[in-house]
Amino acid sequence: MRKSTILHPFLFAAYPALTFLAHNIEQARASDALRPILFSLAGTTLVFFALKVVLRDSYKAGVVTSIWLGLFFTYGHAYNLIEGFRLMGITIGRHLLLAPIWIGLAGLAIWWGTRPLGDLQAACRGLNTVSVVVLLLPLGQIGVYQLSVRMTNPGLTATRADASTPLSPTHGKPDIYYIILDSYSRDDMLKKHYGLDNTPFLGQLTQMGFYVARCAQSNYGQTELSLASSLNYDYLDKLGDQFQPGNTRRLGLIELIQHSAVRTNLENLGYTVVALDTGFDPTRLTDADVYLAPRTRSEINDFEETFVRTTAARLIVEGVASLNLPPDWEKRDQAHRERILYELEQLRHIPDLPGPKFVFAHIITPHWPYIFGPNGESVHERPESETGYRDQVIFINHQILPILENIIARSKVAPIIIVQGDHGAVLDDPQRRMTILNAYYLPEGGAQSLYEAISPVNSFRVIFNFYFGLKVPLLDDISYYSSYEEPYNYQVIENTRPGCQ
Repeated sequence: MRKSTILHPFLFAAYPALTFLAHNIEQARASDALRPILFSLAGTTLVFFALKVVLRDSYKAGVVTSIWLGLFFTYGHAYNLIEGFRLMGITIGRHLLLAPIWIGLAGLAIWWGTRPLGDLQAACRGLNTVSVVVLLLPLGQIGVYQLSVRMTNPGLTATRADASTPLSPTHGKPDIYYIILDSYSRDDMLKKHYGLDNTPFLGQLTQMGFYVARCAQSNYGQTELSLASSLNYDYLDKLGDQFQPGNTRRLGLIELIQHSAVRTNLENLGYTVVALDTGFDPTRLTDADVYLAPRTRSEINDFEETFVRTTAARLIVEGVASLNLPPDWEKRDQAHRERILYELEQLRHIPDLPGPKFVFAHIITPHWPYIFGPNGESVHERPESETGYRDQVIFINHQILPILENIIARSKVAPIIIVQGDHGAVLDDPQRRMTILNAYYLPEGGAQSLYEAISPVNSFRVIFNFYFGLKVPLLDDISYYSSYEEPYNYQVIENTRPGCQ
């Protein structure tokens, strides 16, 4: 009888990362799972051959390796279930208690492997079958998703008449900066809810030559929806049949952001696309002509970092020696802080790059996490902290003004600049959520078509009409608020600022 090939440990090794990818496929890239899978396979190979030497039996080594894999990849999930749990006043949800249990189970597995067990070929065949079946589940999910991406028509630029219309520059080819300050609310909301008078900041923008739309509201209350709309200068229901009430999937939004009508039109005109790393996958234009990203100390992406925390590797990450768990926010805040400072620094140098260029800078502030004090000092504030949000606004105000002055001063041709919030603060307050900062620097008379209540959906309609000969009408400025659970079930939010109705 032919001996069974031992496949199950290696197939089980690939399963956790593929499953994690399948569960997060709308926010992650398939390539994000590559390194976790390779590391899992490499580790499994080392463990298998080490156990083969110790147990002197390949089939025993295979079974024990699969058991160890199960323990390794379930540790983080088990810890999450009991973390902080208290029994009779004693905190039992701790690494100090859970880790020895898992180590003990691993020891029992290898003890079992040293026992006389007879022929394990049948068990090997059974485990091989099980491993193939379970691996097909996430692969099927990923495959169905990729197929739906190809079959779904999200109204991409190639299918839109206005995106395929040849543009003709009427005022040269100025550099275009689209700077998104995530969650930046309008000045009246800042004063009402945070006690912040933003008049000096807006006044300095005006002195610089910006037009500040005092009545501006976002078209959508979530980043992906808002930027998919603004970068394609249309409402979502016109960009794809799937963006309808009842649908909860976000399929197509990332493609609309990363390969938008704005980008396609400008690339066709010979523009270089310059993008800054955002830390948020949907707005990471990694295939831009120039993609500027910091080299973090960890050198792992968000997908990998989150995945590691579902495994026993979190014991290493969080410090096995002391078993003293550092707060999750320390590492996250530091990486976020470094990324924002990097983006701001790069914006100072981008004018020196040869043009014409389209610069996309999505800066995730004043959005939480609140990591900057008003003068840039390192802080940590909870998501509900009004002080934390206000101080982030003050910080980014101080930072962005000299950057904008620098861009204007160092540009050989007067640039086009949009500084815009994708949405406002506080998700569960629709009025606050939909009001935004919205400021435009449009030289050569480009600001003549702007008005106080202009919303992001019309930003590039104004720009393309005036500077590039596009002739499309401006749309009604409508604010559609929705929850994350039901992104396309909208509530229209009226503009309540006096004089804006």
